[in-house]
Amino acid sequence: MKISFAILGLTAGHLVGFASAVPFHSRGAQSSSSTYADDMFNTAIEWNDGFWNEDAGYLVAAASNPGRYDTRHTAWYATQLLARNGHGDVARAVRIFDNVISGQYLDPADQWYGDYTQSPSAPQPGTTEYPDEGPYSSWDPNIRDFVGCAWLVALNDYDHLLPAETVARVEKSLHIAAKGDLYRVGGVDGDNLYPCYSNPWIMRTILQNWVGTRVGDKNLTQSGEKFAQELYDLWSMYHTLSEFNSPTYSGVAMWALALWSQYASDGSLLQKYVPEILTASWNELAQLYNANLKNLAGPWDRTYGYNMMSYTSLVAPVIWGAVGKEYAPFPKQISGMYHQDDFAFYPLFALAMPEMLKYLSAQSKKNLVEFPGEHLHTAQAYSPPFDTYPRNITTWMSKDLTIGAETLAQDVIGGAAKSTSAFNPAVIQWAIDNSQTGCVTHWVTESSIHAVASPNALDISYPNATSTDGPVSFNFLFSGLAVSHRVNVTGLEGLPGLKLKVTTNALADYTIVYDTDQSVNDFIFYNITYTMPEQFTDAPFISLRVV
Repeated sequence: MKISFAILGLTAGHLVGFASAVPFHSRGAQSSSSTYADDMFNTAIEWNDGFWNEDAGYLVAAASNPGRYDTRHTAWYATQLLARNGHGDVARAVRIFDNVISGQYLDPADQWYGDYTQSPSAPQPGTTEYPDEGPYSSWDPNIRDFVGCAWLVALNDYDHLLPAETVARVEKSLHIAAKGDLYRVGGVDGDNLYPCYSNPWIMRTILQNWVGTRVGDKNLTQSGEKFAQELYDLWSMYHTLSEFNSPTYSGVAMWALALWSQYASDGSLLQKYVPEILTASWNELAQLYNANLKNLAGPWDRTYGYNMMSYTSLVAPVIWGAVGKEYAPFPKQISGMYHQDDFAFYPLFALAMPEMLKYLSAQSKKNLVEFPGEHLHTAQAYSPPFDTYPRNITTWMSKDLTIGAETLAQDVIGGAAKSTSAFNPAVIQWAIDNSQTGCVTHWVTESSIHAVASPNALDISYPNATSTDGPVSFNFLFSGLAVSHRVNVTGLEGLPGLKLKVTTNALADYTIVYDTDQSVNDFIFYNITYTMPEQFTDAPFISLRVV
């Protein structure tokens, strides 16, 4: 007896899910770069497969999360499943769309209108048991953009695989998400979405453009044009994104810019501006990436770690897709890597690589494979309304040692994101040995910092600090010594593999503490602190020289 799929109750859309499972291959001829993207896609989606819970219909959260299951990562997975289109993949994607959409907030009176719940177990925001304390509390406004951008790829490229009712439901959900995104205005109701918040701003721009074009909502398409112009006006001041040199969010920005290039409507400002911005982003990355240390040199506006070979960043898939995993700043051991949940994003980068690579020059590509030699890189970046004036960036790079710094005056401590753990305005990285990379980063305690990198030197001062401000100190975190070999770390002048000379007007008696609570990006580090005298008149300064 022949089995009829119709008897089993499977529609034509479901039949595709029973295709033979084969590894994903990117579209077009198989170049080395497309092979790298295929490798990344298959490696990462198989990792995602391991977190799938069939009973719940969600991915289990791979890191700290408001619930057992992760809505954002599960939504990403739906698009990835459609791209792979193996046995059962389409049916699983349809189930995900239904589950995630059922958790979308639909009351236009709420600030989180159109957003998606962070976890399916989370209560309604703004309730007694789950209070609304503003964005990023019981709701995360960026989830609209992360889900929306992944799903526009799903509908644009794979809607022919889906039942008509699923396509209609996803379209409606994206329309609501895009309208809800327009509730976001920097400085209003606690929201921080200004053009300087580069990665979600770039995502919201393509979401508005694509959804508006798809459903015929001119208000959205016009908003996309407005947002593109505002980003370009800010970017063109110094030809840098405001969210400068972030090992995570520079990657998100480049991915979203690739979406501008591939999916924006013909004749839009997104298509007009993206070649210039994405080309410059590649060039900046190639100048600041040390292919020998496999790390982005500092300074970092936002980071989740101090050695990219130990944690999952989102610049890593950009480099992996361009030149291969061998040269990418990606942990050798997937199990146990810090910040592992971002690995769920990698298959979406793989899908975008053919478009992203159109803007990578031969020289920049070469720099990602082979360190080009000692050089000093300077740049400026500007994040209004947080910056009093543009940040001045200096980075000196040699094969085994990089020093990066930025001079800034802001109205907050911790950069535009107001995060002292993520903002690193002065950084030294070096090769401790053949397998370990050391990092000394300046833990920010001041809103005004004069920090300059030069060959073998880092100079930091606090031009506006006074003794009336209370205790003033220079705090440094040292990490990277995973296997000590009985090395005794005694301070900045007693680091493994790096000989420093410290000059400062702070007290000579510094403190050093080995911190193991993993409260800063999960890393273990030494906290080395130089404190100023209670009464001082000259501006506090500290100079580190490699000798």
